[in-house]
Amino acid sequence: MRWLILVVVAGSLIMGCSPKTEKGDTGKIPEKIISKDEAVGSLPCFKCHSYQKFSAAPQRGIFSHQIHINTGYHCNQCHDFAGHKHIIINRNICNNCHNIKMIPFKKTSMPSKFNHELHSKMGGCKECHPKIFVMKAGTANVTMKDIYGGAYCGACHNGKKAFSSSECNKCHQMKAFDKELVYKMEGMGPVTFSHKFHTSAFSCDDCHPKHFGMKKTQGKMPMDKINEGKFCGACHNGSIASPASDCTKCHKG
Repeated sequence: MRWLILVVVAGSLIMGCSPKTEKGDTGKIPEKIISKDEAVGSLPCFKCHSYQKFSAAPQRGIFSHQIHINTGYHCNQCHDFAGHKHIIINRNICNNCHNIKMIPFKKTSMPSKFNHELHSKMGGCKECHPKIFVMKAGTANVTMKDIYGGAYCGACHNGKKAFSSSECNKCHQMKAFDKELVYKMEGMGPVTFSHKFHTSAFSCDDCHPKHFGMKKTQGKMPMDKINEGKFCGACHNGSIASPASDCTKCHKG
């Protein structure tokens, strides 16, 4: 009986002296962040791949490994290696320095703002860079024709993956287009086109770009073309809207 008591007491003392595992501690050894020199010499990547390839000066707007390596970051801080088909970019590392929230687009007749913070939360950096956009803002000359063709924003904003790029007011402040466009005509009074009135009745893609370009029409719109159903004649045919033959509807003075 004494031996049984001694065994129980000894077991209790041993359990009480064991180091306690704190809540949330998985017991895993913290990941070791290796240096640049260690990486070049020991990372398995460079047993097959050339280190110089990742150190070379990139094209303008393409991500530069060299710049980031020189700041002290290296491969296993940004990438989670679990085989070639599973290389994850840790975007939290990017946010340590690049806390980009909004990117304004001003080189257009329809200024807009791109919410970088929102998009980066929905997908990682590599979803857009550099296959859709290069790394430097303003490098690409983005046009609506490109977007409608599936490039740039159109890669996602196609009405399937995200809302259609034809929904202009989702990105552009349309209030600036509540205005009237005046077209001076030879031999007849000028035509005043109310953009505000027409956008209240039709959506943007009803007219752009299939009937009119995204900028104010610079070329001539002769009446014979309008009578053929082009330009204004696409609607002003007596069915959708008043016929183009009602001259005083448009020409004043």
